[in-house]
Amino acid sequence: MSIPLTHGGLPDGVTPFKLCDLVAEIAPGTCKKERLSATAVRILQYFIRACRQSDFERGKICGTWEQPQTMAGELRISTKVLHNAEAELLEAGLIERTHTPHARRSGKRHNGNIVALAGISLRPLIDGWAKWQARREAIELQASAVFCLKQEVAALNREVRASDNRGAIERAGEILPRGRVSRINDVEKLEALKDALEALLVLLEVPSGATKSSDQTEEIVPPNIPESNSSKNCSGARCGRGDDDRATVVTPAAVAGIASSDYQSLLPEGRPPSWRDLVDASETARRWHGISEATFGEACERLGRERAAVCVVVIDRNARLPGEHRYRARSGRRCLTGLLRNPKGLLPMFRAAQGYPEGKVGEGSFTPEPSSQDSRGSFGNLASASLAKLARERII
Repeated sequence: MSIPLTHGGLPDGVTPFKLCDLVAEIAPGTCKKERLSATAVRILQYFIRACRQSDFERGKICGTWEQPQTMAGELRISTKVLHNAEAELLEAGLIERTHTPHARRSGKRHNGNIVALAGISLRPLIDGWAKWQARREAIELQASAVFCLKQEVAALNREVRASDNRGAIERAGEILPRGRVSRINDVEKLEALKDALEALLVLLEVPSGATKSSDQTEEIVPPNIPESNSSKNCSGARCGRGDDDRATVVTPAAVAGIASSDYQSLLPEGRPPSWRDLVDASETARRWHGISEATFGEACERLGRERAAVCVVVIDRNARLPGEHRYRARSGRRCLTGLLRNPKGLLPMFRAAQGYPEGKVGEGSFTPEPSSQDSRGSFGNLASASLAKLARERII
């Protein structure tokens, strides 16, 4: 069975020079298997430049039949290095040989077009343009995810050192020697470092005494729950009813149920949302209402990330009320600032959004219920997008 020599041509606006640039950009790959050596990139770019502009047009044959000894001499490398690089490009699916091994390469042109080729064909490179383009985008997303992970690991390490806990600082030094992540580019290793530092911070936040933690995720740490209710400063009738002190447990599903359709589009499909999903979605939605990153960060620090996320959900919902409605949120930043001054106002707003009459909404607060759906070791949306893009690229 003979190998087809003609190709489908490059997309409109793509020149051989852009093809050379693309080869250099996909060289790092998204994994070790996809990585190209500098020599392989140099030789593939040499093959591209050896062809004519017309060879890249649809229905043409594109390739070179220059002898290995001649190419090696021009590139100032040995023929062995050249053959090894060609084998690397063949394995990567970027070129194909149209001649038998160890045979002399040959070719023929007629009216400027290649009509016979027994050498190196660039058909896989040209026809796979969409595939290589998708790989480049996956590499860019992965690089962004690595950058974000490095920032998070560095921030967690600073937070541990700011605690002035000698034991924790020593443990952090064992987890991250010298506290540097600049030379770590492996996603899994960065993810493991992040998990270890977050677990260390959780231990620092747990007070000594008979308490148990409702934490079921390393990303979102709900408040500690005492083993028993204290009888100090509490009358029997009040403690028996728990009218004002009782905390209303709020689930991620209940929060998602009152969210606007635009907000719900930020949540994952096919499974119940988790607190992690709501925090990530609120980080995006707060921009819609002019809430700065600093203001949202202050809310996360003072209220907890779960309650801050619920604040954004309620503000986003109220901002969509009719213009004459008295509860319409006209300034998201001012609304969030008001909730920071009076956190008890969040529960009535949440209950009102659920449809409870105003007269039955009392004072109180809520405790975010930990969600079993929270994923451990996630490195955020950019990492998920990177892996999804990589999965699609491998299917092509």
